[in-house]
Amino acid sequence: TTKDMGKGLISIYKRFDHIRISGYMQPQFQVAHKGAKSYAGGDFPANANSRFMLRRGRIRFDYARFNENDKPSLQFAFQFDGTERGVNIRDFWGRFFENKSEVFIVTAGMFARPFGYEINVSSSDRETPERGRMSQILMRTERDLGGMISFEPRKKGHPLAHLKIDLGVFNGQGLTGPGEYDSYKDLIARISLRPYQLSGGWH
Repeated sequence: TTKDMGKGLISIYKRFDHIRISGYMQPQFQVAHKGAKSYAGGDFPANANSRFMLRRGRIRFDYARFNENDKPSLQFAFQFDGTERGVNIRDFWGRFFENKSEVFIVTAGMFARPFGYEINVSSSDRETPERGRMSQILMRTERDLGGMISFEPRKKGHPLAHLKIDLGVFNGQGLTGPGEYDSYKDLIARISLRPYQLSGGWH
């Protein structure tokens, strides 16, 4: 368009066309005996044997910025969980993509710890909505405050294109405390291989 208003709208669209808003909710109805104990969902009141609850209510905002070669350079994510018990931050992090060699990524903020497999997989992608008890005990709330550097080749044909290495340093208490309470940090590393194709199928 040649109109000034149209040009303004196009410039705004081009600047913010990489914003994505997503979310989901998981309502539930529970029946148990009065005062029943529950590990992750909260204990039943002494005089109630049934209840409606919101297990999760997530809204997430993602913003990605691309360079002149249409390669990602920055990514920001903000996600919060809202239920009848209150509103809490789940993710609030920024990510910088190194585009010279296209192998390194730096992440900082509140994000999932790079431990195991199911910690970093969303409940919409896992085999079951809930993570295993081991993950819930060792990595409560899954997220933590810290920084991480990742080795993740993004060029096609890179000899190590199937290898990914994450190395992060975190406070340690995650979302279970209001802030850092000692001078110790958690060092977490994860090495993984992406699926690759051999003759006859995928492995």
